[in-house]
Amino acid sequence: MIAKLGLGLPDDYNDDERALDDAVGRYLQREYPVPAGRTPPPADADPAASLHWRAFAEMGLLGLGLPGSSGGMDAGLTDLCVVMQQFGRHLVTEPYDVSALLCGQLLALMPDGAAVQRMLAGIAQGAAAPVLALAGPQSDWLLDGDGVVAERQGDGWILNGVKRRVPFGAGARQLLVAAREGRDVALFLIEAGDRGVIPGVTRQGAVGVDGRSYADIVFSACRVSEDARLGVAGAALEQAADMTRIALCAEALGAMQALFDATRDYADARRQFGRALSGFQAVQHRLVDMLLALEQARSLTWTAARADPADTRLRGRLASAAKARCGEAARYISQQSIQLHGGMGMTDELPVGHYVKRLLAIEYSLGDTRYHLNRYQRLAQA
Repeated sequence: MIAKLGLGLPDDYNDDERALDDAVGRYLQREYPVPAGRTPPPADADPAASLHWRAFAEMGLLGLGLPGSSGGMDAGLTDLCVVMQQFGRHLVTEPYDVSALLCGQLLALMPDGAAVQRMLAGIAQGAAAPVLALAGPQSDWLLDGDGVVAERQGDGWILNGVKRRVPFGAGARQLLVAAREGRDVALFLIEAGDRGVIPGVTRQGAVGVDGRSYADIVFSACRVSEDARLGVAGAALEQAADMTRIALCAEALGAMQALFDATRDYADARRQFGRALSGFQAVQHRLVDMLLALEQARSLTWTAARADPADTRLRGRLASAAKARCGEAARYISQQSIQLHGGMGMTDELPVGHYVKRLLAIEYSLGDTRYHLNRYQRLAQA
């Protein structure tokens, strides 16, 4: 294993995955700016207006995992993980995980209808970038519709409540809202008007630690039509979330690999007491421990990605195992990378800090390490 890693021997991709990895990597290397050279967009910017978002659509990436009937390519989770690993390596800030993966997979699992088909086609074409308003004030990742209550009124519905920390929620033109409807969790599609205003909805956005926009959204007697209700979404939410969790692990792998490579190269170049830092045994031991943590996380992530999609319980258990392992590995590799870079590791001029911040955000997306350890135990016992 060490010879394979150290000598750059062939990876575990098949030919199609390798071609996809090469195409995405070449585009990002050529077109995507490095973290220090980026100007963060306003917190209320529409994520679908990004030039890179349209480029991803032209490359077929936005519809990669969507049904062919909606303009997608019916690709499997391993292909999505190939893309996400490259996105993690290049710190892509577009809402691929939020819109194309989480919302795309959720919509694909909902009952077929005109609104669902229109949104799926919009995602695949790059014309839409919906976001999911999921977490309420009392929970960060429980898929129970916490925070917003839906009540029928006449020929429509009234939504009241609060959703917290919605990624890209301040500027998104389409919101998918998970709301409590009696004992069920229903999914509602709310679309902004020409000026981005939604009657009965107040959005307050701010830039998060990872440079992405997050928003708190208040629904105050927000009236929506009957057509806005897409159906009961409990099981679909769980399945879409597990797919996105595994893809987020792949993004974390790309970021951790970039951190490891940068730290190893710095240790080779930096000289102390007349010799390279990498010549000191203590530094070598730290690099080896970083590599072992990375490879353990990689093994679990790809095991989860290749699990039988029909066995939702197995996939859920492996998704939690991978998410927990990636959370632990990301923290360790981040801390070691900063330490081995010395004071330079704390500055924004180097990419190190940017990777660390994104890894921290990934850990707390759709469940942190502790949550997934407990979830893994519950699913294993079940």
